[in-house]
Amino acid sequence: MMTNPLFSVIVPIWHPDPGQLREAIQSVIGQGETSWQLILVLDGSQADVIEAIVDEFENRSSQIRVHRRTQQGGIVAATNDGLSLATGEFVTFLDNDDVLASHALRTFRHAVEASEDVDVVYSDEDKLNRDGRRVDPFHKPAWSPERLRGQMYLGHLCAYRRSLVEEVGNLRPGFDGAQDHDLALRVTERARRVTHVPQVLYHWRQSSTSTAADPANKDWAFEAGVRAVQSQLDRLGIPALAQRDHARVGVVSISPSFRHFPLVSIIMLTGGTRRIVRGEDLVLPTNAIESLIQNSTYPNFEILVVVDRTSTPELVEDIRQAGQGRVRVVQDTRPFSFSDSNNLGASHAAGDHLIFLNDDTEVITPDWIERMVLWSSLEGVGAVGCCLEYPDGRIQHAGVFSRLGGPSHRYHGYHSTIGGSFNALGLTMNCSIVTAACLTIRREVFDEIGGFCTHLPLNFNDVDLCLKLINAGYRNVLDNRTRLVHLETSSRPKGIEAWEHEFILQRWNTLLHEDPWDNPNLVGVAVEEIPPPAALTARKELSGGASYPNRSWPDFVQS
Repeated sequence: MMTNPLFSVIVPIWHPDPGQLREAIQSVIGQGETSWQLILVLDGSQADVIEAIVDEFENRSSQIRVHRRTQQGGIVAATNDGLSLATGEFVTFLDNDDVLASHALRTFRHAVEASEDVDVVYSDEDKLNRDGRRVDPFHKPAWSPERLRGQMYLGHLCAYRRSLVEEVGNLRPGFDGAQDHDLALRVTERARRVTHVPQVLYHWRQSSTSTAADPANKDWAFEAGVRAVQSQLDRLGIPALAQRDHARVGVVSISPSFRHFPLVSIIMLTGGTRRIVRGEDLVLPTNAIESLIQNSTYPNFEILVVVDRTSTPELVEDIRQAGQGRVRVVQDTRPFSFSDSNNLGASHAAGDHLIFLNDDTEVITPDWIERMVLWSSLEGVGAVGCCLEYPDGRIQHAGVFSRLGGPSHRYHGYHSTIGGSFNALGLTMNCSIVTAACLTIRREVFDEIGGFCTHLPLNFNDVDLCLKLINAGYRNVLDNRTRLVHLETSSRPKGIEAWEHEFILQRWNTLLHEDPWDNPNLVGVAVEEIPPPAALTARKELSGGASYPNRSWPDFVQS
């Protein structure tokens, strides 16, 4: 176990405000730790006052090293010079006008000492406005490789094991402005463990020329970010194209670019429910099938409709006609069980990928199958979900998370046009749970974990499935750029029995109480709360109510 690891803090310097440079350097010296090394790299000629500040601090401490470049080479060249001088087990980067929290390195040291296989540590962050006030905190989720592809959410502060940085070749020329994103992508591909510390340990200055104040200041940096993401897609053989999302600052959109289309089996359960939708009397399963066929661009799929014992021959015929030769009907004469019927449908499926889809859905995103199959094809991915909207445009599902044992829908009821916290609703990311109203999974993975739990016929079967996947070492994915309409509650009556809640709590106590992709510092999160039973209320009282300890939550271990 590593104890008291040395952190090399590298600060490239290029014509900063003298007072802000002094603050940045002082924030490292004032850490109250001895296990740091500060490397100041002057990128070409600087003003006399800057030279004087650097000389002052260099003379003050033997832990400070100064390197002077004869010519300005840019952020990548300057940082690589700093890396060549680093001797710490871990390296981290500090902009010449930003500030570390006074306990940043101590907190990182504790995180590294907690597990010997930690290769990357990152923290939450906020910004310092022009008045010096802390604003705009970014409380981040646990390690999310899918989110990192679409957004450099690791940001500041991030520490890397130096040997791993050297192994991937340090920062790469040609990615100036997005050099940190490119490095994070390459290092985390090889990292054994990526740990998140849910504390604000970095204060990013909103200077007049920084992206923190105005993203347009470094428009070229976002283009470099697209190149960094495309480079990873190509490196990992992911058949997709990276493009800049001009509607969302700092977001890279990723679109599937398949050459081969594996067979996808779409499994739909139905009792033939009718409902008035937008003033029209619809048979829900035929409406869902027609929408699916007419609005989907994926060329290779089959539809398996599992009809229950209440279904009539006329309904079966209507379903077959709506399916235009793509539908196979499976009869389930047992009392209704969502888990049993979906498992039955899966046993008849021929596809490499399974999509469990409610009969009260309509397609919005034409390439929704391509997008979900793109993610479910990735090694280590379990379930893939999407964003579901009510017919009036409000959000029904944008991922499920759990606090103190209560699974909840984030952003429930908010309009679908909102961006979400730090553009979350425009990103693909990892989360604990996605709803089985639209859930994609590789057939081999579904079989490996034993399918849906037959002890849960109505509720929490998707919660259980997703937590089984996490327990087996998989990560679940939510693609918020994939949208479907969900006419929720029209298929089956809602209502959660006390025994169901107790069952899921007893089965998954730890994962339901410590959701890695939630953040304990988030307050006023947009969620739909499920009223807890008495047993859960008692647990809240024992744990101190709704307060959350400021500690590192379980992080995802890469194998």
